[in-house]
Amino acid sequence: MNTNNLKRFAQAARLKLLDQIGAKLEKVLTTDSAELREKANQIKQLQEAINKSSKQQVIDTVAYTWFNRLVALRFMDVNAYEPIGIKVVSPASNATLPELLQEAKAGNISQELPVNHQRIYQILDGTIPSSNAQNEAYRELLVGACNQLHTVFPFLFERINDYSELLLPDDLISEFSIVEDIKNGMPPEDCEEVEIIGWIYQFYISEKKDEVFASKAKIKKEDIPAATQLFTPRWIVEYMVQNTVGKLWLQNKPQSRLREHMPYFIESPSVKSDDYLKINSVEEITLLDQACGSGHILVYGFELLSKIYEEEGYNESEIPKLIIEKNLYGFEIDVRAAQLAGLALMLKARSYQRRVFKKEITPNILCYKDLKLTAEEIKDSFSQMVFKATDALLFDLNNMQQATNLGSLMIPQTNSQELTNILEVVNSKLNTNDIFLKENLIQIKEALEQLVLLSTKFHCVVDNPPYMGGGNMNKALGDFVKVFYPDSKADLMACFMEAGLKALKPKGFLGMINQHSWMFLSSYEKLRKKLIKNTFFDTLLHLGSRTFPEIGGEVVQNASFTFWNTTADEKGSYLRLVDENTTELKRNKTLQAIQDFDCSWFYRSDQSDFNKIPGNQIAYWLKTKSFQIFENELMGVQTTLFQGIITGKNDEAIRLWSEIENNKFSCELEDINEFNELKYWVPYNKGGLSKKWYGNLELVINFSQKGRDFTRGKHQFYRYFFKPCFSWNYIGSNTPMARYYYGNTIWDVHGSSGFMKENDKLLYRMALINSKVGKYLLNIINPTISFQVENIAAIPIIESDKSNLELIQNNISNSSVEWNSRETAWDFKQNELIRINGQDTSASLGTGLEEAYDSYCHYWQNKFFELHKNEEELNKQFIDIYGLQDELTPDVLLEDITILKEETSIVNNQLVFNAKEVLQQFVSYAVGCMFGRYSLDKPGLILANQGETLEDYLKAVTLSAVEVSFLPDDDNIIPILDNEWFEDDIVGRFYEFLKVTFGKANFEKNLAFVEECLGKDIRKYFLKDFYTDHVKRYKKRPIYWMFSSPSGAFNVLIYMHRYTPDTLNQILNGYLKDYREKLTAELDRQAHLKNVGTAREQTLATREEDRIRKVLLELQEYERELYKMATERISIDLDDGVLVNYNKFGKIIKEVKGLNDKKAKDKVRKFDWIDVTEIR
Repeated sequence: MNTNNLKRFAQAARLKLLDQIGAKLEKVLTTDSAELREKANQIKQLQEAINKSSKQQVIDTVAYTWFNRLVALRFMDVNAYEPIGIKVVSPASNATLPELLQEAKAGNISQELPVNHQRIYQILDGTIPSSNAQNEAYRELLVGACNQLHTVFPFLFERINDYSELLLPDDLISEFSIVEDIKNGMPPEDCEEVEIIGWIYQFYISEKKDEVFASKAKIKKEDIPAATQLFTPRWIVEYMVQNTVGKLWLQNKPQSRLREHMPYFIESPSVKSDDYLKINSVEEITLLDQACGSGHILVYGFELLSKIYEEEGYNESEIPKLIIEKNLYGFEIDVRAAQLAGLALMLKARSYQRRVFKKEITPNILCYKDLKLTAEEIKDSFSQMVFKATDALLFDLNNMQQATNLGSLMIPQTNSQELTNILEVVNSKLNTNDIFLKENLIQIKEALEQLVLLSTKFHCVVDNPPYMGGGNMNKALGDFVKVFYPDSKADLMACFMEAGLKALKPKGFLGMINQHSWMFLSSYEKLRKKLIKNTFFDTLLHLGSRTFPEIGGEVVQNASFTFWNTTADEKGSYLRLVDENTTELKRNKTLQAIQDFDCSWFYRSDQSDFNKIPGNQIAYWLKTKSFQIFENELMGVQTTLFQGIITGKNDEAIRLWSEIENNKFSCELEDINEFNELKYWVPYNKGGLSKKWYGNLELVINFSQKGRDFTRGKHQFYRYFFKPCFSWNYIGSNTPMARYYYGNTIWDVHGSSGFMKENDKLLYRMALINSKVGKYLLNIINPTISFQVENIAAIPIIESDKSNLELIQNNISNSSVEWNSRETAWDFKQNELIRINGQDTSASLGTGLEEAYDSYCHYWQNKFFELHKNEEELNKQFIDIYGLQDELTPDVLLEDITILKEETSIVNNQLVFNAKEVLQQFVSYAVGCMFGRYSLDKPGLILANQGETLEDYLKAVTLSAVEVSFLPDDDNIIPILDNEWFEDDIVGRFYEFLKVTFGKANFEKNLAFVEECLGKDIRKYFLKDFYTDHVKRYKKRPIYWMFSSPSGAFNVLIYMHRYTPDTLNQILNGYLKDYREKLTAELDRQAHLKNVGTAREQTLATREEDRIRKVLLELQEYERELYKMATERISIDLDDGVLVNYNKFGKIIKEVKGLNDKKAKDKVRKFDWIDVTEIR
């Protein structure tokens, strides 16, 4: 590729386009003709654009728009990529006119081309008069070709019906036309690689760049692209991508043959590290270029990733789409460059797979766009939405006013999930009838979409960032970096180093080429300290001067490097190439060093040694060395640690707390001497889920004298029962998880616990176990998935004066609030949506369930990220206390936060709420209120003792039946049928509940939201899914029982705590027989329809008649079984637990695998503490 020729061509083409488009603009604005009068709308658009900016700005925009399009068309012509199979700007062999025009003259215009075929033919044959028929016809054909490409390249080929068509130069086919210049300036031999597009663009704006620097003024934001664009030599791009994306892949797939395709790959210690960013699939890898320009780095990223996909056995037809949509991301402030980046990726994809243009693919190229609203307008917009915008959100949106100035340096203060949730809120408000608000919301939506991407974390970031010293920055940019990049403010390229690291996932890779000044100058000392502390210098090419062929002299000295976003006690790999005075020599030396690490310009250096040098210079050519912490006192010295009791009869002694009677449950004991034999069920800590800080309070143990008689353990520790302690998971993963217990519990080996007299020290030790330091130490002590008492006792303790008590207590508090927010916790008060609806002004005013859900997400997102922040801060503190800065980072993966596991998931490092689960909890609570377990008039449990009635409910809430907000079912039987056959039908009752809780006015809207979240209408949910969800929620120990006929034609739900020996008789006579009679009457009605109805009604009636007969037959059989059991007046004892009691009802109760299937029944029949003859 002859870059000198390309430069001359691009610069000349720019000047010609500016001249011709400028002349055309004047003609359009000053000439009155019939033709132009037909273009009144386009002229109006043109005038509006001029008024918003200037004539020159419009001319510049139209010039580069047509230049980019024509360059793209020429490249596709040469490579035979045109979707219509005809060259658009290039001639066929041995021809001079563009093939598109030549074919039209021959009567061949592709039917895919969106043009008026007849009109073009008439222009060409003279039917429609024209001063230049071929030129006029070609003009329409060219516009049509661009419009046709809109489906493939919407970011570049917008549908042309605006003033850009109006300003298209008149001459398009002569030897002096811009089309001819494009053809000649891009010879076929230069169009073999898509990189030509990047070179051409750099040269297109090069004169503008010279003008900007010649002015010696502060660089305006609109001039930043021209001032900072610099095309990276291909070999350096390969080095950066191979040692980031390639290295990440080889960390995960050490046996991969990818090395064969990576000549610039450096075998560094990071490749063999066991502590790396795990990926399960190549599809997960994300590569970001924060200042992507025309996409040069991303194009090579495509090439390398395609090799990985091929190695993984992907179908070639799938690969381009997967790479572009899943792996590659580019951020850019220059719309022209962003367009070309998207184009380059699509053309690279086309070179790989010929049918790729037929797929709908949109490259992930973010082109920043300024938010054109004032701070007041932003606030007012949220106010009109009745949405409380946080200070962080307002700060982020205010920054977006300078998006094209600040670009990728903006690091949102609002977390990604919150931004996503807010974006959803804004989207939901776009249908407002307020025109002005809608316009504002559209802008806010666009800003939020950019912020969401900015807040995303990536596996790899590879940049050639803008180089701009602080002295050249405009005021807004300069002020911004002083505040947010104080350690790197001296140059944009150093700011981008920090921004790149912030954009990374923990243990991701940063690749960059910039000036080497950050390695040595005093203005970057703090930056060096930060980098040395927080990142691993994996590889570095110290390039020196003349790295870029177009930049001569010694002023610009470069370094290219790859950083690992973690700390590592290893030596980095450094190549000293400063003595070579051409980029080609530097390239050759790099290849030699990679083959021979013993060469004189290859160095291995421990970056911690740089701290020994005043100023922390990156003197990698020098040499250096660590310490132990286990000489400190061990945890077991001051902390009492022991395993606890062993029942030996868990099935008899242990229950879920929800199985038992509440009046026999004692959960507030502080001392064993307070134990009451009448309330003999007490909390039992048996480990459980992977939870930190608080939780796993769901089991109880029978601690009556009988229960104590068959427990084994260290009874000398009884004095510690019900005392405050911390406990940890005995077994699970290699990550220890400790929880605080305020007291009230006893425990077994899986809930082994630690005690201290000084609670502050107790909390400190628990937090240490939960920290990365605790994990680090325990993985040294015992690198398994089991943490026994002796392992915890061996943790060295370094006491600290630094107070972290508030953080720890806050974590316990947040985690306990989260645990108690579900009805499966004994301290549960009410459903979260109802609680939040009552507390949140915006939700309660709207009485909307969806609004309550949004508030729920906002509330819990804040709790989640507060906990995340606290854990990272605690990690930081413990890392500092233990001096493990080189071994650990404080970063906590979102996946490692242990609250909201049911309600959320982490997707692409974002917290995503599961609306279905949240609404299932709401429905479950509604059912609880239907049975009287809960009340809308009083928080917490209401009816939770055996055999309680509606009268007991009214006494508990101290209200009369007419005063209560929502009256429970009187007979404890709620039918779940295919229609509303009974007044207490569960769907009807749910409707009533929804109206009471969220208002009658919004009932339809709220019901629609419930059904949308559940994924089906509410009756189908109750019929098909509710019981399955309930059984799962209560861990196969349901408290609501479904009595159901074999195929589910008849179902009723009862609450086991209110069950009496008369319940089955009530089901039989009050529901089953009545339902059968109603169906018989319906059968008669259908028979009547068969005689008198229309043909269609008769057909439907026949089908319904058949169905009802089958149902009646099923009910007849079910009635026999139910009658037999009803006559037995079966009793249950809640102390025996659900497993025993549920199995007393044989086939009349719904079968649940693991509860009353054959295997479970066989197990129950072996219990020696029950009357097994009652098991049916």
